[in-house]
Amino acid sequence: MKSLWIAGAAVAVSAVCGVAGARDQGIDALTALGGALRSADAWRADYTQEYIAAGMSAGEVVAGVVTVGWPDRAVFKSGDPVTQMMGLEGRTVRLVDLEVPSCDEHLLGDDEWARVPLAAVLDPSGAVEHFAVLDHSPRGFTLVPHEPGGVDRVEVTLNDNSLPLEVVIVDPQGATNRLTFTQWTAADPPVQGRWLPAAPAGLECVTD
Repeated sequence: MKSLWIAGAAVAVSAVCGVAGARDQGIDALTALGGALRSADAWRADYTQEYIAAGMSAGEVVAGVVTVGWPDRAVFKSGDPVTQMMGLEGRTVRLVDLEVPSCDEHLLGDDEWARVPLAAVLDPSGAVEHFAVLDHSPRGFTLVPHEPGGVDRVEVTLNDNSLPLEVVIVDPQGATNRLTFTQWTAADPPVQGRWLPAAPAGLECVTD
């Protein structure tokens, strides 16, 4: 599963000029998201993910199912039948490809964790430590990192129940990773609380 994580002078000036009202609205949406995520042990939704390279108008599309749990747990499954899985639990990310087959695991360092947009979306209370929170649409917010890095901005639009409808991640080169969610329902967490997908039979996960 591909993941891509800017602001010119004009954008920075407009953000500063409008920060008072915009920030308040963005914080309200971020707070509502946190409340929605905490209202169930886990949430499940269908999703589509489209990665669009800089300068292009369309890109590769992947569809699947995601289960998330507050504050920092998620598992994405794509393919029919499932061929790829990505799990996040705390600071550990695991990628499993059943076709190759392979299993890769990575422990996010402090700097990496601070720049992972998913962490901010799943842990709204901690988002303000690493991102400026601005308004985005009547129901949403934009996250702009305090420090330059692998992501320029993250635009989050919420549905009527304050759960993610769309998350758009823009990198400094202009590439876009767009995730769209539908059919959010309260769900049970993974069996025995195992948010990291199991390695394919006969394999061990490679840890870097």
